[in-house]
Parts: sequence; C-alpha cells; structure tokens
Amino acid sequence: MTGIPMPHVTDLLKAEIEVNWPTDARGRFQGPHHLVLAVSADGRHQVPAAAAHLPDALAADLLAAVTPRPTPAGPGSPPPALPRVQRLLETALGPVHITTGPSYLIHPDRIRHTPTAPVVRSDTTDPAAIESLRTANPGNWGTDEWHDLLDGKLGPWAMALDPAAPPPAAGHPAHVVSLCHTPCWTVHGAEAGAWTRPGHRGRGHAATTTAAWSRLQAPTGRHLFYSTSATNHSSRNVAARLGLRPLGHLWKVAPLPDAAP
Repeated sequence: MTGIPMPHVTDLLKAEIEVNWPTDARGRFQGPHHLVLAVSADGRHQVPAAAAHLPDALAADLLAAVTPRPTPAGPGSPPPALPRVQRLLETALGPVHITTGPSYLIHPDRIRHTPTAPVVRSDTTDPAAIESLRTANPGNWGTDEWHDLLDGKLGPWAMALDPAAPPPAAGHPAHVVSLCHTPCWTVHGAEAGAWTRPGHRGRGHAATTTAAWSRLQAPTGRHLFYSTSATNHSSRNVAARLGLRPLGHLWKVAPLPDAAP
C-alpha cells in the first residue's frame, strides 16, 4: 500500500467492523452482539454499529448516543457513550455484558521480523508441500475444514513447521506449530487469525506466520487487521513483536449468555 493515501481512521474502524461482522446496506450487522463500538487509539474518534436484530427505534437511539468525536480518554478507557448505551439496552432488552480488546493495523512493508521456523504459504507452487500438510491437522480443525483450508477455499494462510523436526520432503510428516489464516474478509479488508500449538508458544512463531500471511495478502490491497481481547497477553505480545500500529479498541455489548435472544 506504499504510495496510496491512508484512509481516515474512522474509515479504517468502519472497515474493521465490516470485516468481522457481515453488515447489510443499513450498516447493521449479523451476530450475537447488540452493539459494536470501535474507538480510535487516541480516543478521539468512534464508529458504532448496531445489530440487525434490534428494533429500528432502539438502534437509532443507540447510534445517536455515540458522538463521532468524543471527549478523549486514555488509551483503552471506556468511551463516554458506553454507560448511556448500556442503560438503553438494559431498559429495553435486559442485562448485558461488555467485552473489549485492542485492534491493530498491519502494514506488510513495515514489518521487520526474523522468521523463527520454516514457513509454507498458501501460494506455494510445490504440490508436495501441500500434500505433506494433509495429515498435519493440529487437532483444532474439522477434517473437511482442514482440507478446505489447504485447497484455498478459506482464504490465504501461512503455517510454521517445527524447526526441530526433519523436513517433510525427506518423507517425514509435517508438524505444524503455528498458523495464521483468514477467518473473515471483505473486498476492503481482512482479519488475521493466529494460533500456536501449546508447547511452542512464546517463541515468536505466531509473529512469523502473521508476518508471512500479511505479505501474502499485500498484493490484494486490502487493509489488514489484527485484533484480540484485552486479557490475551500472548496475542498482544505478537502485535508487539511485529511492531503493529495500534488502531483502536473494539467494545462489544452483548446479552448475558442466559439471556441471549
């Protein structure tokens, strides 16, 4: 994206919402949450999105409660509109709970990371490399889903192989220690989905696969996002290793599990 003017932060926040939650022509999204509120890292801009399942009048009240330029708070602090949003929702629909986490913008050309393991990418031209991964499902993918991933049906991916294991080309099965895939995307953006096998965490493998994934995505021109929860310190360490630019925080207001519609 070098040489292309960077969109305004509110456009990026809107794009990230639309990447993570399918959004209709009204800007209303499908999903379990009542409201998603994206707040810029400096707290000066915010973009709300209301769920499609909400009554129109309630959705309008929620959106009206969120001003485009709030009074800035500290990074990651609750936005000023949140108490008003919570009151509106609880009055109309019952108790809610609120979760949050930081999001980052990935610039593939700005990442400086030394790979920690051999990497296979979904654009490999070596059929044997793909076939060596057929039996390498780390166990957290369904069998059909894993084959769909390898066949390119679920978007671009990058996988790190155990650097201590013999190369699969020597006839040994591949052993995937980390992968980054594309759990959701639109024409304008894509979200990174990173995972590392227990026992191999803390060694930089997730940063290795996320960097490889981002370079694979670079020619598409999509804005690349990396988001996590406030309590997922391992995931936040990946962002720190890669030097990712903080974009903002995503605040998600949802019904309590036992009160979900």
